[in-house]
This record gives sequence, C-alpha cells and structure tokens, in this order.
Amino acid sequence: MLKTSPTQRCLALLLVSVFSVSPSWAESPYPESTVVATRGTATVTMLDFDAALIGLAPAQRANFMNSPKRIEELIDRLLINRQMANEARTKKLDQDPAFRRAVDQQSDRLLTDQFALALRADMPLGDVDQLAKERYDVNPDAYSIPGRTEVRHILIDTKTRSDAEAAALAKTVRDQAVAGADFIELVKKYSDDHSKESNEGLIADGESEELVPEFITGVKGLTEKGEISPLIKTPFGYHIVKLIDRVPASKRSFAQVKERIVTELTNSMRDARTKQYIDELKGLELKAEPEIVASLRTRYLPQDSAAGSKPDSK
Repeated sequence: MLKTSPTQRCLALLLVSVFSVSPSWAESPYPESTVVATRGTATVTMLDFDAALIGLAPAQRANFMNSPKRIEELIDRLLINRQMANEARTKKLDQDPAFRRAVDQQSDRLLTDQFALALRADMPLGDVDQLAKERYDVNPDAYSIPGRTEVRHILIDTKTRSDAEAAALAKTVRDQAVAGADFIELVKKYSDDHSKESNEGLIADGESEELVPEFITGVKGLTEKGEISPLIKTPFGYHIVKLIDRVPASKRSFAQVKERIVTELTNSMRDARTKQYIDELKGLELKAEPEIVASLRTRYLPQDSAAGSKPDSK
C-alpha cells in the first residue's frame, strides 16, 4: 500500500475543505502577502503563486489551477524549492558570480516570455470576423464533417504461406462470407490481423489515408451495406472486406465554424507578428570578436586536455 506523508495528508484535507465550500473567495482574493503554507524554513505566499504562474496567459491560469491535485503539487514544489534554496544560501552558493549572472539570464527569459505575451495581446488584428467569413467562403468544404466508411475485414497474410496458398484460402473464406456465414466468426477463425482480438476486424474508416492505397481502392468499390468485396491484394496479403456503413460528409454553416476560424486566424496573425518582431531584432548589426568567440571552444575543457584538443568541425 502506498503511504502518504503528514504534509500530503494535511494538504489533501485542506484542499477538500476549500473545494467543498462556496467559491465566494474568488470575489475577494487574499492579498499577495497572505501565507498559504509553511514547512521547515520555507513559507509560500499568494505572491509566490502569482510568480509561479507568470508564464501562463491569464486565460490559462484559472483552468490550470482548477485542480486540487495540481495545487497540492505546486505547493509541495514551491516549499521544496524554498527549503533547498535556503540551505544553499547558508552555504553562500548564491554569491558565485556565474550563478548571479545565471539568475539575471533567467530573469531575461521570463521578461522575454512576458513581453511576447504582451506583444500578442496588444496586437491590432482588424476585422477578424470578416476575414474568417472570407476564408470560409473560399472553401466551405474544408470545414465539413468528414465522411467515413466503416468496414470489417479478414486478412490472409502471405508471410506464413505462399501467395498461391494465401489466395486459395482467401477465396474459400470469401465464398463462405458470400454464402451468409457470420463474418465476425470468420474473422476470429481465419484472420491473421493481430488486432482482431480487440476489434473483431472492424475498421472505423476504411478510406482513411493511413491505410494502404490498394485497400482504400477496394473499399471505395463497395456501395451497399453488407456487400462483400472481391479479394483485395495488398503488401500484407489478401483481404476480404464487408461494408458495414457509409456516412457521407456533411457541410457546416459559417456560424458553426466561425469561432474555430477566428481562433485559427488570430493565432496565425499573432505568430506571424511575433516572428516578424524577432526577425527584426536578428536583422540588427551583429558585432563580435572572432578570436574571443573561437576561444569558447576550449574554455570549458579540463586544463590537462585543452592543449592537445582538436577543434570540432561541427
């Protein structure tokens, strides 16, 4: 039996009580300085939570935190980080110049993420609804619900028998199917497809592009429910296919797909603008000292191997 620590049990009981009461607290949030949890030398406040979620867009934070398990895991992680960091400070590990610069670089990365979020949020997009309507009008079929062709199949493979033996057995099995034998029982008895144990030969869409072309062509030739195909030869062997159902594609109105198209356009425009901004930054003049840059190749080699090392051509 898995055992839980006292802290985990305490957090679990706390979260159960929180999530079982009215959500009125959302209307009057606690101030940033409010202590959420303590353990040993560590304290976690509301501000710590705000900081931990800073990489998420505001619209994503509520969904992320709508889980007692995620809250429990985040509290535990923040406490562990704070406890170990406090120990590191007593050993003055935070005084190393490279570490302090790494902290600055992490700050730069966070600021970059925040700036990117702000850049995307503040971007003027124009009349996206009109653009969405124009995109729909150009190709409404692209937003249709795809049709599907449900089939069952029996595979007689050519891996364990000769082509002639496989063809002869497949013909015998097909004759039984055409004569009215239970197709599922034929699948169980004869099919060499290992997935038959779980699906009894059923393929949800026999015209899926994931299937081999020969199989798709054979399935397209079936028109009536219950129809049995001629033998279909593929690289896997011989197939006998029974048409179970054919559901045609159905069109969707603009109103039904408008939100999806608007979201796609909004994201693509914001992605393009962000890329353009980054490209503009990369396009500024780059100045660097070749000798200093070249020295980085050996900067981190052990002293006893640096002298005899050969540059990597990559």
